[in-house]
Amino acid sequence: MTHSGTSVGTVIRWDDDECAGLIEAPDLPGGCWVEATALDPSANGGLRSGQVVEVDWTETGAGSHPVRADRVTPRDDLQATPGA
Repeated sequence: MTHSGTSVGTVIRWDDDECAGLIEAPDLPGGCWVEATALDPSANGGLRSGQVVEVDWTETGAGSHPVRADRVTPRDDLQATPGA
């Protein structure tokens, strides 16, 4: 049975050349793989490390990252303040 849901997480890696990255969220087993095709238009085609996002995900159980992002939306209202 495939599991899916929505979580708030942090981008831990984004590769502009590959147009893909990894999101970490406390309620997900391991990292969530994200590709540019899953990005909300407000992401302007890319993400950055440390960015807080809302991710709709599906657990595939396959590969080195068994959770993939179906849609990723930046959450500007939840961004951390450096040095705070």
